[in-house]
Amino acid sequence: MQKGDAGSSARTGAADSGPPTRLTDRSTGILGSLPVLGVERIVRRTLVAAAGAGLVAAAVAIVAGYPLAAPGILLGLALAVLNHRVFQASAMRYIDPEGTVRRKPFTGSVLARLGVCTAIAVVLVVWVRAMGFGVIAGLALFQAAMLVNAMVALVHYQRTEIGGGVPRG
Repeated sequence: MQKGDAGSSARTGAADSGPPTRLTDRSTGILGSLPVLGVERIVRRTLVAAAGAGLVAAAVAIVAGYPLAAPGILLGLALAVLNHRVFQASAMRYIDPEGTVRRKPFTGSVLARLGVCTAIAVVLVVWVRAMGFGVIAGLALFQAAMLVNAMVALVHYQRTEIGGGVPRG
């Protein structure tokens, strides 16, 4: 439903005067009924894919003559996994049972985590260039794996659940 539709105020219990403040307001489309187990499956697949890609990237870096990039890639993957786990814990801590986000502390938590990851990457790029770029590559590998796995899961969910149980194709 678009903003201003007759059912939107009844669904959210709020007036249409501003942006939604509850997670459920924004996720009533495709994501509204995505099972929590689907999210855990996405995370599990991401961890496996990122670990595999990280090992391959580390091996390629060593063979290409950049041996310090290999530990950087692994450090970047470790930072990304740690960041994601802390994000999950923060989301649980700053969202009440009705789905309302306490934005100020949540935003501060996000900025602190991303600031630490960025600071580590920048310091390493300045001091040990190959390792720093390895950290950036590890962070990027994890995010790419997360994006691909989430898109695959959403397309599959859309085709099977929303499309009437029969995959389109």
